[in-house]
Amino acid sequence: MIVQNWWITTALKHNDGLCLPLKQNIECDILIVGGGMSGISAAAAFIGKGLKVVVLEKNVLGGSSSGRSAGFLTPDSELELSQLVRRYGLKKAREIWDIPTKGITKIKQNVERFGLSCDFRVQDSLFLGIGKSGWKDVKDEMESRHAVGFTNQQLYDRKTLSKLIQSEGYSGGVVYDDCYGINPFQYLQGMKKVLIENNIQVYESTEVKQIKDNVAYTHAGSVKAQTIICAIDKMQHSFNPVADEVFHAQTFLSISEPLNDKELHDLFPSGKEYQMWDNTLVYSYWRLVDGNRLLLGGGSALTSFAKHAHYKPDVISGVHQNFKKHFPYLKKIQFIQYWPGLIDTTRDLLPTIVRDKSNPNLHFILGVVGLPWASFCGNFLAENILGTAHTDDQKYFTYLSDRRYFALATYWEKILGKSILFSLNNLWAKYYQKDEKHQFGENDQDF
Repeated sequence: MIVQNWWITTALKHNDGLCLPLKQNIECDILIVGGGMSGISAAAAFIGKGLKVVVLEKNVLGGSSSGRSAGFLTPDSELELSQLVRRYGLKKAREIWDIPTKGITKIKQNVERFGLSCDFRVQDSLFLGIGKSGWKDVKDEMESRHAVGFTNQQLYDRKTLSKLIQSEGYSGGVVYDDCYGINPFQYLQGMKKVLIENNIQVYESTEVKQIKDNVAYTHAGSVKAQTIICAIDKMQHSFNPVADEVFHAQTFLSISEPLNDKELHDLFPSGKEYQMWDNTLVYSYWRLVDGNRLLLGGGSALTSFAKHAHYKPDVISGVHQNFKKHFPYLKKIQFIQYWPGLIDTTRDLLPTIVRDKSNPNLHFILGVVGLPWASFCGNFLAENILGTAHTDDQKYFTYLSDRRYFALATYWEKILGKSILFSLNNLWAKYYQKDEKHQFGENDQDF
């Protein structure tokens, strides 16, 4: 295996071009810093609004976390519906689940409206359980979906699961539809063309060094804007103290050589493909992509919250070995490329959108896990700026530590270190948190 992002490899089939870096001082109405899913979704919301919009990206659009992701378009990110029900009750869990669903709809609309070539494919979600605890998890998920009012799910036990996939070691699974897979890098590069065609200025290879007042400074230029949206990952405290509210989790992705017809039939005997993940703490996840290749991701408990990124192939090789135990007929399949990714997350696994405390014209999108959430957050913030957003969505994630309840506050970082602080908070939020006494305020708003 070589260390290389497969999504960028697929870009060789396209001629998206490179936007030149900023080398002058300019002014605009809206500046968006960051060309991932959040930033580009925000930019797209300003199309046709009569505003001068500029996008700055230090890499290329989709060159960071969004364009390194697995391309799962499912409301699940790090939290299953059953976990949301435990934390917030049926009504609020349904409302939170609907938020990334809106993000999926927005991506799908853009693909269809602009004719984007990005391997957009229908892939129902299949959540798989391992052992007795796994069977309990999938049953809990099924019961939660019924309880909140969903009707588009079906439960499979160990025996009936063979109708969907040929595998060993899974005790059952739950399936639900309205989910998709996408090549995120091609999507964002395709959206770049859309933005440019709609007179939005895009500058790649342009890192913002600092933001002071309403001016963003780069190495060779600057942008003065009435409103600034900062949608970047792996932010440092020196850039803005709001960076203390997020930390990264590390995962790995890999791509296989093409599967042959027999392997495809064995994997999906019904002819219908699924995007899948299991119920383990550091879960594995996989789906089929263009060229009948298998995209497989996962990690380890030792590296997920490590202070520094891990690049060696040992972690993903362990994921491959475990995967092939469940799918022994794929044991000869080789994975040709792998790449690490650092995903920003908050302490409770829900994103944060907030204004800068000293500058009400500077907005941040932070800790967004999953493309659907990122799609929603970017569009939602833009609509807030335009005055067209639905405020009912705000109460769940537009708060920092003084408005959201966490197991451990930020001051524990001095004792535990940031990686341990976030790993413990994430573990508690995912498996133990109950918020009966710490519900979100109904009337607090940051906009």
